[in-house]
Amino acid sequence: MSVETTVRLIVPAKLGNPTISRIIRAFSRLTGTSVEDLAGPSQAATISHHRHRLMYLIREIDPTASYSLIGRHLGSRDMATVHQAVTKIAMAVEQSYQVATELAAIEAEIRNDIRQEVDAPGPWQLLAACQVLRDDKMTDAEARKVALGFLQQLEASHG
Repeated sequence: MSVETTVRLIVPAKLGNPTISRIIRAFSRLTGTSVEDLAGPSQAATISHHRHRLMYLIREIDPTASYSLIGRHLGSRDMATVHQAVTKIAMAVEQSYQVATELAAIEAEIRNDIRQEVDAPGPWQLLAACQVLRDDKMTDAEARKVALGFLQQLEASHG
């Protein structure tokens, strides 16, 4: 992994770029389902249905989001659960014009919400990126380890 890739890991959210947290917040606003319900343990049909659609939309909006990362953001669900939900909704989209239209409209609204949000990287993230760039002796593996440490801190502080 190059230092450039490491910096992209450390500073993941440029203005207007989708992140899982942003997608979840936008979906919550649009559907009226709380973030707590989406990430919570509820197996109520309505909540599960929204959660499955959200998982599908996260993959549509950010195809680099792994199933395990999506699962961590939505109540520590495992990747098999996320994969199954995404597959289920993808099949529904293929089979139903109405479902496809509804999800396309929600996706467009989420993308619009994300474009309007301003969430610049924090100063400490930029300082960390500069530190990684300046260290000539740091190997790619070490840079990745540092970047992952920063990401864990980011996820812990920003949800």
